Amino acid sequence: MKQIFRTISILAVVACFSSSVALSSGQEQGDAGSATSNMPTTPFEYPMSPDSLPTLQARTSYVMMHFWDAADMNKILSDTAKFNQAFHDFVSFIPYSYADSIKKSISILVEKMGEKPEHLLRMARRAEAEMYGPEADFWSEASYLMFLRPVLNNKKIKNKDKEYYLTQVKKLNSSQIGATFPSFPYTTRHGAGHNLYEYNTKYKYVLFHPSDCSDCSLTRLRLEADGVTSMLTEDNRLKIFVIAPDKPGSGWNAAMENYPYSWEIGYSPKAADMVDLRVLPTVYVLDENNKIIDRNLTVDQLLALSAAIYSTPTVPVAE
Repeated sequence: MKQIFRTISILAVVACFSSSVALSSGQEQGDAGSATSNMPTTPFEYPMSPDSLPTLQARTSYVMMHFWDAADMNKILSDTAKFNQAFHDFVSFIPYSYADSIKKSISILVEKMGEKPEHLLRMARRAEAEMYGPEADFWSEASYLMFLRPVLNNKKIKNKDKEYYLTQVKKLNSSQIGATFPSFPYTTRHGAGHNLYEYNTKYKYVLFHPSDCSDCSLTRLRLEADGVTSMLTEDNRLKIFVIAPDKPGSGWNAAMENYPYSWEIGYSPKAADMVDLRVLPTVYVLDENNKIIDRNLTVDQLLALSAAIYSTPTVPVAE
């Protein structure tokens, strides 16, 4: 809700700014100053979407495509506060714009930034804060990756500066629907070492639960009590993994004794370096080739998926 109000307010600023320009051409300086004295300021003149565009999506897409038209990039880049404000305003339109407009507008900005390493790194840092980090108003993985590519492709940027972002790119690429899920090592509740690929099943539910998650027992109880999910695990069509992405404390083993024996329970501090775990608890659904077919499902959605899997007839393998 906060982001919706932010976007609407920016659109209002754009409209007011353009209106003030029109007013100033036909009024005395004092009148024009009065008309604009209460208007929020922007680092440069933002574009105004044409009245002919009927929807919010069309309007925001237009603003994104023309956002930097009036920007003097030398002045903007020399003033960190102005650049941060302009960048924040620019990316705030992303959730409401067409996908192709987002891609084109980011490409326009990247081109305007030039090849200087310090400029590209500044842009990447702001993109992380605005679209990837824990304090971001929203997350947009596809857009964030577009801001990282210029950094990784720039030969003048040191490898040590690239490594930080390269790790994020690898995690995001391996966490998208359709990607092959990485086979991370984990230690079971009984102390044995295993990895995800050791189990050949039609489907896998990989639940990442912090070792101190007090609310995760409800998910366990509902999955355990669901007859369809139980039947899928019994006939080896489904394997359920519950992985703590940290080093558990002394009481974890005892708490895990309540989980079904057929489930694979373990911990893997390395998992967070290989797959996107910004939100915990979370779940990934994998197919027989360990490709991600869905992610971040609620327990209700998991139960519905179990029902759909169970109702799908299995094709016997020819001998």
